[in-house]
Amino acid sequence: MGDNQPMSTDHEDANFSRLEASFSQTKVLPRKNSIEMKDIFRHAQASDLEAKDLDFNFSLDRSNYPLGNLQSLQDVFPAVQHDTHLKNPRNFSDETDIMCLDVNEKTSSWHTLDSRGLTQLLRSIPKPSHTNVPFGHSKPSRLLAFFVPLIPEKHTSFASRISLTQDNTMDLFKYLNADPTFIMNLLGRPDYWAPQTRWTSDSNSNILACDFYCQHPRWNLHFQGAPLSVYMRYDAASHLTTYIVSHKEGDSSIQALQDIFNLTIETAPAEQRARILLDDPFDLAVILSTLSFEASKYHAQRFRRYMWTQINKVDDHLAGLETNDRRKLGELTKELQIISQNADSHLGNADVAIITATGIRTAHARLHEAMGSPARVFERASDSITYVIESVQKQKIWFLNYKNRKDSTMALVYNLVTQQDAASNIQLAVSMKRDSTSMNAIAALTMVFLPGTFIATILSAGSFNGDGGKTAFESTSVWWLWAAITVPLTLVVMSSWWLYKKRNDKVRPAPMAKEEEDRIPPPKRRTFRSMSFSSWSRRDSASGKV
Repeated sequence: MGDNQPMSTDHEDANFSRLEASFSQTKVLPRKNSIEMKDIFRHAQASDLEAKDLDFNFSLDRSNYPLGNLQSLQDVFPAVQHDTHLKNPRNFSDETDIMCLDVNEKTSSWHTLDSRGLTQLLRSIPKPSHTNVPFGHSKPSRLLAFFVPLIPEKHTSFASRISLTQDNTMDLFKYLNADPTFIMNLLGRPDYWAPQTRWTSDSNSNILACDFYCQHPRWNLHFQGAPLSVYMRYDAASHLTTYIVSHKEGDSSIQALQDIFNLTIETAPAEQRARILLDDPFDLAVILSTLSFEASKYHAQRFRRYMWTQINKVDDHLAGLETNDRRKLGELTKELQIISQNADSHLGNADVAIITATGIRTAHARLHEAMGSPARVFERASDSITYVIESVQKQKIWFLNYKNRKDSTMALVYNLVTQQDAASNIQLAVSMKRDSTSMNAIAALTMVFLPGTFIATILSAGSFNGDGGKTAFESTSVWWLWAAITVPLTLVVMSSWWLYKKRNDKVRPAPMAKEEEDRIPPPKRRTFRSMSFSSWSRRDSASGKV
């Protein structure tokens, strides 16, 4: 009994399909590189074998910024990245030319800074002393906002150079104690990664400083430019709020932000101006996020109009207002593909905006909780950033809806093209049938006239002799020879044709029974344009448009 092995029955084998049976009988050999992990991908090129994923120079001057004040292992690699981009002279200009907003408890003013002016301003900032500092109920007393334009330039780190000299850039990070990683966003890196924060605390977990930086999405899909990067740092010891905003020249959000500040400075009472501009360190970041959302409305509306223009063209084809031109339907397919690509881009922008605004709200709430700020200080900004998050989430829902509508419209256009091809095939079949009927008519006419022609040929061939004085024909010996050859040959040809036709009839599918044909009512003859679309209404299609 121990030698008995379970055997598969014929019934079990019958449950396997042919494909499954071929899989069960095929021996699968493991790939060579799956065992040894030494082989190279067979389609790899020589250049692929020398990928420099982390091509950085780790030989830094340990006495300079940012390694001069190393406090964490997490600060080492940002210092390497900072040094890599700072050493490229093409990333910087020969002369500094930036705008700066300087707000304190007494004055509010704009400055255009050159190299010397920026150096003097940075050196005038008092160095914070974190000893015996009252961390609770900290209140900002000064705001410095630097607006750094990005100019397109070749052979730079990110295809742009900033309007700062190399030395001024080094001083900007050093005197403000800014996060060295931000230099990549400052130089126009178009990555749109998640917003970053850096918190500095003392031994008692009291917050000494807060760093936050992010990039806002680029909603204009028809123009490529440097991204809008924002860096915010609040130093609780010196009560200083610092912003570094990197932007392309002529950025509409920056122009609107400057107008908002100017209007506030001109309108707010002198005794309340400092409180309005200084109380919430995140005010500028929240306003830029709001402006980015407002700018998205214009581009979303532009996309929406373009999408409905193409969908209306499809509706016109359905309503019979447009001829079913294959070329026009092909153009509609291309336009719908563009709509799909734009919808995907806007969905990505919406996700970036949501993540960025959520990061601002989280850092904003944590900072004011640590500062012990009263609700009146942060509630307006908190409400604004919450509105931005929820609005962009709703906008994302609409973009998903638009993409679904595009998909259904694309399927409809494909069906229209398919139906038009089917109609063309039907017309071609009708033409072929008409040609076949013509050939049958020609054959029938041939059979009608062939006997007479045959008789005339026989009579004129001399097979029969007839003299003028005789009343009957006399056959010759050639006639019997011709008849003996022609009659059997004709029978052979007709028999061969009959056998060939009978063999082909066996291959063809059986025709529908007569009683089944009688049950099916004959189709009503209609034009292709009115086919299946007679009850359709433009009003029904447009009722769901937004």
